[in-house]
Amino acid sequence: MGIRTLAVVLIALSGPALAQEPPKAPPAPPKEEAKPPPEKPVIEIEKSTKPPECVIKPVMTDEELRACGARISK
Repeated sequence: MGIRTLAVVLIALSGPALAQEPPKAPPAPPKEEAKPPPEKPVIEIEKSTKPPECVIKPVMTDEELRACGARISK
């Protein structure tokens, strides 16, 4: 009789647990407004006036060959 009573109590208590709603996700934070792009670039990059260093390799690009003095048409 004790086991049946325990089983009835457990079944009775498990019913409300199954009827609960799943937890809701927290609300998403509000999106920030898009900022307009700056009028002037933040960083300006200047091309170096110094010629690139010549490094001899087994396979070289045209730019690397020109740095080593080769005359290649563009």
